[in-house]
Amino acid sequence: MNTASQDFPKHLGILRERMLHPTDYETAVNYFLDEFCGDEQFIMLSDREESPALLTVLTKVVSSAMNRNVKFEESKIFLLSGHRFYHGNASTEGRVVLFFYFKEVETGIAALIPGTRGAMEVARFRLPGGIVDPKCN
Repeated sequence: MNTASQDFPKHLGILRERMLHPTDYETAVNYFLDEFCGDEQFIMLSDREESPALLTVLTKVVSSAMNRNVKFEESKIFLLSGHRFYHGNASTEGRVVLFFYFKEVETGIAALIPGTRGAMEVARFRLPGGIVDPKCN
């Protein structure tokens, strides 16, 4: 548990594989919670990042899950740059949104906790063309 930083390629590979499963996205979220979220080294090696494109997509995903337009009260996006892996959290209407995104496959997962129909709503999303880095424009 909480050992992702001991072998990032291995743990990110497992997470990516679980995320890309055709239907069972919750196993990816559970793996992220178990192996990444409590790993202090993982957090320390991640840099705070501005990503308006990712934030826009996350807002749309959560709005769809809640069947209304929402705004995030706060959000934090981080980048584990050597691995092109984004992760973070946001909050809206008393709910937490956890997310992660793999730039190399242009795909991510968002989990809304609590969900609208249970403990957690999980959605996979794609960003065709990837995330544009505003610092490179």
